[in-house]
Amino acid sequence: MKRVLAAVLALAVAAGGTLTGCGEKEKTGKKDEKMSAAFICANLGDKSFNDIAWEGFKKAETELGMDIKVVEYGAEKSKMEPALVDVAEKYDIVAFEGGEFTEILEKHYEEFPDTKFVGFDIDPTYQVKMPNYFAINYMQNQGDYLAGALAAKMSQTGVIGFVGGAEVVVINDFLLGYVEGAQHADANVKVATAYIGDFVNSPKAKELTQVQMTQGADVLHQVAGAAGLGLFEACAEKTGIWAIGVDADQREYFAESNQKVADVILTSMLKRNDIAIFNILKETAEGKAQYGTLKRWGVKEGVTVIVKNDFYRQNVPQETQAYIDELEGQIAAGEITMDTAYGMQQEQFISIRESVKP
Repeated sequence: MKRVLAAVLALAVAAGGTLTGCGEKEKTGKKDEKMSAAFICANLGDKSFNDIAWEGFKKAETELGMDIKVVEYGAEKSKMEPALVDVAEKYDIVAFEGGEFTEILEKHYEEFPDTKFVGFDIDPTYQVKMPNYFAINYMQNQGDYLAGALAAKMSQTGVIGFVGGAEVVVINDFLLGYVEGAQHADANVKVATAYIGDFVNSPKAKELTQVQMTQGADVLHQVAGAAGLGLFEACAEKTGIWAIGVDADQREYFAESNQKVADVILTSMLKRNDIAIFNILKETAEGKAQYGTLKRWGVKEGVTVIVKNDFYRQNVPQETQAYIDELEGQIAAGEITMDTAYGMQQEQFISIRESVKP
């Protein structure tokens, strides 16, 4: 009966017509000695979280000889469940982002005892009860503490900006770190905050960025996936403005295609999905991965840190660079801690956010 359900859901994927795959030819069964891994995401091309995750898969293909595939389910969440069931039938390891997929997996994991599942950006309070599930929580509040401190140090107006995708706990976790890091650097700093409502509406991100500029923000940070590209466009159209990217080294993505945009991206707060994904794929292949657990990775592990490329070193004063390096070391050593949106009462979060409003 379980296999019948899997077949029905797989047919639903095919009928939907919007899922696309790329990569090597998919396996026809689990008996092949060549280990396979699939990545399910809304879409590639965000120049951010999904793209950098895919880099980890490609590294596993090159260095470990894995058969890899990405499945893009698009904007329709109804396609998430059939996508998960479909790839679980065919691949040894299936990776995805977020709590929604975890809830879906809870209904089906027993149907695929030989398949390993990897979820990232998982709530740190989540209790893992599935023996074939490896959950990863990124401590993005740590990395954004550094981003906020840098923004405050680089600001000439004392006002910085934050444009998030949806107002959800993971984005608010970024924001708390950003605000507290900024306040560490400048107790009087103001932080303009806005939410797009999704992670795809780039024009709205641009509009919200322009509004924050009228409030005095001269260093602005986007945490909005593909939608955040609109923030870069707005920053590139005005002089004296810096942008901070997210997840990947976003300046590098634009260095060849759009130099004007690239040259406003001072740094990015990384969530090194590529490192995390490659490591878990490698450990799984070696039989060393501890499934049935949740791991928390942050500054200490080099997973949530800011980019310190040549452009950063050329444009950030040496004194500020030294200050950021010192903060990074203190966070890694546990000497500096910060609030997290996970488990925080909404009233407390709103109070913190409103206390720094311009």
